[in-house]
Amino acid sequence: MHIYFTFISFVLGLVLASFINALLYRIDNGYKYPDIFIKGSHCEKCGKALKTYELIPVLSFIIFKGKCSKCGYKVPLYYPISELILGISMASIYYYSLDPIYYVLIIFMFTFSYFDRIYKWVPQITVNIFLGLSVIYFLLQSLIQDSIPENSILIGIGLSVFIWVLGKVMKKPFGKGDTLVLLGLSLLLNVQMYISFIYLFIFLSTLYSLILIAKKKGTFKSSVPLLPFMYGSMGILFFLNENITEIIGNIFY
Repeated sequence: MHIYFTFISFVLGLVLASFINALLYRIDNGYKYPDIFIKGSHCEKCGKALKTYELIPVLSFIIFKGKCSKCGYKVPLYYPISELILGISMASIYYYSLDPIYYVLIIFMFTFSYFDRIYKWVPQITVNIFLGLSVIYFLLQSLIQDSIPENSILIGIGLSVFIWVLGKVMKKPFGKGDTLVLLGLSLLLNVQMYISFIYLFIFLSTLYSLILIAKKKGTFKSSVPLLPFMYGSMGILFFLNENITEIIGNIFY
């Protein structure tokens, strides 16, 4: 039964990711209520109404080879990848019986990733809500345990200050949203998880930047959206769970 509900969690994650992607796209493109929720999905280029079987998360992307069945418009690879990450994350959180707050965390990271990928910024209201919920969770944990939880708040504060100083020195300030998200994560993750997350995040974002440079599509001064890599790193962190520390140790040490 545990495997069965893990699979259900995976499917729910895929469906939720597909729904949130569509919802954010509609909000971002000026859809009004109730069209935001009830208007049928369509191709972004030719406007073809999508049938039910064309909306199946990930599977429809594979079947139609990532293209619109009418005009051949290429669907961004981001969509199936983001759906898989949320599906795997939700399945992993259930399978390993992790703190339920991580369901909320991964959905916020999904939302941040969406906006940062397109605009390289995130609506401040969403970051403020995330940071506020992180503080409330930290305080509640402190009251319940009658002591300060073993979270990585000091590491988070130190990292945020370091990023701010680095931005000043390089005269290329990092996004305020990126810094606040890192700070919020330090309130939700224990020290081991947070450090592993930072390793993964730096590795993935650096690897992507080097690939762009190798393909001459970017330089060392190019701006790269960081939150999608934080989202991906969080998905890997949940999937590997306790094994992540050993894996990172073997790679970096």
